[in-house]
Amino acid sequence: MSWLQFPDGLRLNPDAKGSPEALVVLLADAGTTAETLVPIAQRWAAAVPTTAFVALEALDPVAASSCGPSDRDSDPALFDRATQHLEPLLEQELRFHHLDASRLVLVGFRYGGTLALHLVLHQGWSCAGVLAFTARLVRPLPPILRIGRKIRLIESVPTGPIARNHLCDLVAQLTTRGIDARGILLSGSALSDEAIRHGGAYLVELVATAQRGDHLHVNRESSHAQ
Repeated sequence: MSWLQFPDGLRLNPDAKGSPEALVVLLADAGTTAETLVPIAQRWAAAVPTTAFVALEALDPVAASSCGPSDRDSDPALFDRATQHLEPLLEQELRFHHLDASRLVLVGFRYGGTLALHLVLHQGWSCAGVLAFTARLVRPLPPILRIGRKIRLIESVPTGPIARNHLCDLVAQLTTRGIDARGILLSGSALSDEAIRHGGAYLVELVATAQRGDHLHVNRESSHAQ
């Protein structure tokens, strides 16, 4: 495996010969760099050898400099701006690897996980699935959702009823609307060994979905009166 530096992140070339069958884009938490995700991607890549990995910062520098940590976590307009910055990068990486969006898996940590959920649920981005660590919804779910994709959630915070209730509520919201959602509550950091191990198991499942290249899920929609 070799890491190459790019202006907008890091690209990991898989060991397997030929073109990759899936693309995993990892979104770092706000205030951290793509380099922090290198050892995680290297660990996961061993289990999905025909998969390409790209690590990106989750927030563009202009937006990051104009808000505080609490604003980053809760301002929907800021997430709209961040997704506008992110979408062309995803399209660029898909073109580079000669893949379509059905072969894409998004993985986000904290802010990056919230951004991935926002991109898929509110901006209508099509992908095989999302793996989000300690993520939030910054807006209620929209009236119409595209269904069929998978969302896997890992809540890595001190255990307690608030964290447990948040995870259960989020999974319930998604499954009620036709999204294949599952989650697990863990104590400790989102980058702990236990969290990364569980995330790796979820990622293998999501990459298998991406490798099948199921194009049917992008055309199915679910509606719900708010």
